[in-house]
Amino acid sequence: MVETNATLIAIAMMALILYLTRITGYFIGLQLRHIRGIQPVLEALPGCAFMAILAPAVRQGSISEIIAMTCVVLIMWRSNNVVLATGTGMAVLLLGGPYLDAG
Repeated sequence: MVETNATLIAIAMMALILYLTRITGYFIGLQLRHIRGIQPVLEALPGCAFMAILAPAVRQGSISEIIAMTCVVLIMWRSNNVVLATGTGMAVLLLGGPYLDAG
């Protein structure tokens, strides 16, 4: 038999996580609107959908993947150069991955 309290707690937790995902995506979307190159992406992909894609990747990512993503975000924010940001992220994964994930 299913416990009523456990079921209600599970439903409340799912609602809270959904709300936090949406509100976090909204605030990140507000901060990213100032970057010219990312504006078309934000218009096509709402902030909550962006967070739904980004949050699990960060949570499940290895150290090298998190560092690569951080490098890409910082380079895009500072230089607005997609090629440079993507190349740097790939370089971190390819060259630093074996050393950073060895532990």
